[in-house]
Amino acid sequence: MTYPPPSAAGEQAAPEPTSGAFADPMARPFGPPSSAPPSSGPPPSAQPPAEPTTFLGGVARRVRDYFLALDPTFLSAVAPLAVIAVILFTRAPSTNYIFDEQEALLANPYVNAKGGLRFIDAIHRDFWGLPPDRSVGSYRPLPNFLWRTVWAVTKQPFFHHFYNVLFHAANGALLTCVTFWLTRKRGLAYLAGLIFVGCAVLTEAVSGIVGIADVLGGMGAIAALAALTLPAWAMPFGVFAAVLFGLFSKESALVCVPLIPFAALIAAPLTHPTRPARLVRSLLALLAAGAAFVLYVELRRRWFPSPMPAELTAPLPEGTPLVKRALHDLLVWFHQAPLPRDPLNNPLSTADTPHRIAGALRVYWRGLTQLVFPWTLSGDYSYPQEPAPDRLVFFGSVAGAAMMALPPLGSLALWIAALRREHLERRERRSVRAAFLVDGGQATSRRWSLLLAGALLVAAAAALAAYDWHVLRPAGRIPLLRALPLVLWPLPFLPALLLGLGLLVEGARPLPCPATADRSIWVPLRRGYAGLCLAAIGLTWIVVSYFPHSNIPVVLPTVRAERFWYFPAIGSSLVLAVAFSWLHEALAGSTLAPRARWSWRAWVTPSLFVLFFGFQCVQAYRHAMDYRNDLEFWAATKKAVPNSAKAHLNYSVMKGARGDLPARLAESRIAVELAPSWPMAHVYTGDTLCRMHRPDEAFAYYRRGMELGPNELSLIALALQCLHDEQRLAAHDAELRQLAEEHPGTWLAYLAVDTLDNGAKHGGVDPKYRPRGYNEGPKE
Repeated sequence: MTYPPPSAAGEQAAPEPTSGAFADPMARPFGPPSSAPPSSGPPPSAQPPAEPTTFLGGVARRVRDYFLALDPTFLSAVAPLAVIAVILFTRAPSTNYIFDEQEALLANPYVNAKGGLRFIDAIHRDFWGLPPDRSVGSYRPLPNFLWRTVWAVTKQPFFHHFYNVLFHAANGALLTCVTFWLTRKRGLAYLAGLIFVGCAVLTEAVSGIVGIADVLGGMGAIAALAALTLPAWAMPFGVFAAVLFGLFSKESALVCVPLIPFAALIAAPLTHPTRPARLVRSLLALLAAGAAFVLYVELRRRWFPSPMPAELTAPLPEGTPLVKRALHDLLVWFHQAPLPRDPLNNPLSTADTPHRIAGALRVYWRGLTQLVFPWTLSGDYSYPQEPAPDRLVFFGSVAGAAMMALPPLGSLALWIAALRREHLERRERRSVRAAFLVDGGQATSRRWSLLLAGALLVAAAAALAAYDWHVLRPAGRIPLLRALPLVLWPLPFLPALLLGLGLLVEGARPLPCPATADRSIWVPLRRGYAGLCLAAIGLTWIVVSYFPHSNIPVVLPTVRAERFWYFPAIGSSLVLAVAFSWLHEALAGSTLAPRARWSWRAWVTPSLFVLFFGFQCVQAYRHAMDYRNDLEFWAATKKAVPNSAKAHLNYSVMKGARGDLPARLAESRIAVELAPSWPMAHVYTGDTLCRMHRPDEAFAYYRRGMELGPNELSLIALALQCLHDEQRLAAHDAELRQLAEEHPGTWLAYLAVDTLDNGAKHGGVDPKYRPRGYNEGPKE
């Protein structure tokens, strides 16, 4: 028996071109080369390779064969990607804890096992180890479990950072495998992995210890994509586990709920070419991801009962539209802890909605350009570096709005183009089947055992759910099921339903394929089909995965952070890899003859990629070196974002910790000029003067800072303690008591009077109210 000729359908069914992804030798989008139709003469793989004439030629051949001669696996991909990640992102072994890392580890009572906290108590604490009533809204128990485990072994900052680098490399390897499973193009797969691992804007997430939440959350998202390649009966359970893992790592993984079903819808002909069943597979992925999200929310509500935001506790007025009421009920059920609103960290928090959205679109545009051209990278973008805009229409807001709308539209256009090509495939498949049967082949049939088992499971799940709803629940039977809230009621019946639907898909009649080919992978797909699907997934992924961080749906504590781009970088890596592959195909042609390999057209795209990837690596390495220690970090930050008051003030603290008080004073005064309404800038400037034994000069700054922040306990205690140590507290007795009278019921009113009255007994401020020192652990 022979394969039907490609021209049977009237138009040639060409595989993915070998020139794509830099002369990838894979000739077909699916299956090993042996599944391709035989041709006259020995295949290229049977021809003996030319012996290298030089040592460098031999090395180049070995490197090329490593990436292009064999299908990538997780182990083969993770080795080179781990080397790249270690070179780019590893901090110096002498590094210390920087910025948020001090709060996340040094001051984390859970990680330090303070107050009798057990290992399992991570489910009852937030990301910073705080209880629900003191949380700032970050519930991420899995990173805390990991930190506590490693903390028992070592407290060195380098080791807590280094496994983050390895996890990032593992994510790149997993993305490489997913790309290969979708396209069957080795070069394109490695392109996606390289672009993701070397993405410079991800340096904060990879080199910073607190970025472990983003890295683990991204791991859950990529693992959910990988689960789409499983058989239909196993896929939803893989998606469920992966999404649940991502959610308990970082709440941003909720974007998987719409994105994974969308990817399943588009990629079904790629992941399962003989039994696409795209609508059913998308439904299975949606049910699984939705079930993981519902379970996560319900467990978080029980394990971590944080207070409800004030705007959700107030009842809605009568006549509220149904849509607004439904959204309100959804937010009440989601029960997100109140997010802090600090104008210094997020100036958009005080802007009205139109100006907040305009500013958010500007931030989105700037972050999007950093994915491709990371000219400037910074660990901080606080006020007034990213202020609220004074108008609605300007270049940043227009560009950001365009890039919010155009990628999803482009994704739709690419998918429509892919569907058109798939429609042409259907005609070819019918011709393939007719010619195949004429040649004496046997038609593939349904798997009746799987169909029967699937139908029984679906019927059983539906019958049990109906029986429980109409009989058992009204009668008050089976207390365990009655105890479940309504939103969790379908979960006991969902596994049988998902398994049954998956078996029905796997039991359906497959698309025709020759008996001598691997029926699980052989199917003719037109040239460029896989690239269209991959680009469509990536474009939508960028926008949807960034949207929760955009300050458009909700006001976040932070206006801008580069770690927010870890999830979108998954999609951008797919899009850029396909773009380089398409460009190479357009310039080099669909085939590369031996002489054509040395044509300048064949080297344009590789050269551009080397420039692009090299620039990304250089910027990633440079930014990672900013994490050598806290002084270097803030020096680089204030240089990158000179309008950030926080950057200047933190740099001043680092200089002061090293005894350079004049430099600390100069930087503190810059912070006061940039943010004249920031209490900390005034108090820290006064503290510098006080430590320089100029307490009377310092008092003016202390007074202004305490007036601006009468409930800033740590700042007030810091000021009063230094005045006491310099024996100038009594000299300002009247002024302090006047401040207390002007701010009744505040920490200023209590602490000022208490320190004046009992300072001699306590040695200044009552020790239980003194702030935690720099680089110190949690207070008992």
